[in-house]
Amino acid sequence: MKTLTFFAISLAGIAILAAPAAAQLGRRGGSDRFAQADSNGDGVVTREEFKTSRSARFKQMDRNGDGAVSRDDFGRILKFRPEAGQRLDDMLAEADANHDGSLTRAELDHAPMPLFDRADTNGDSRVDAQERAAAKELTDNLRAKAKR
Repeated sequence: MKTLTFFAISLAGIAILAAPAAAQLGRRGGSDRFAQADSNGDGVVTREEFKTSRSARFKQMDRNGDGAVSRDDFGRILKFRPEAGQRLDDMLAEADANHDGSLTRAELDHAPMPLFDRADTNGDSRVDAQERAAAKELTDNLRAKAKR
């Protein structure tokens, strides 16, 4: 659980620190992630919808188009925000199954989904409006702590 929480905080921290590429990383909060993932618009996000949405964002993160997300995708950002480099390394290491320093789409697709797991408080693999509101509050709190 500690590892999953660290992964989520790291990803949120990178998105916050990497302002010039916020659109690439998806700077939107957790609640917006759920809105984006609700592919059928029924107000409920299933685990599969969330996973599909996360996988679709891979292309945005793979800024150099080499099929993997690594430090190479964030060179300019890291030049101006070097403190984000360690957070990026830590985030990648959490999901990088073969430990080669980059994250492939397959590795991302098999990586834990801590944001979804925390939001799905009743464990039914579905996040409803009430759970989404609680997830947004949690994300806002994590961001506030990261800014301190």
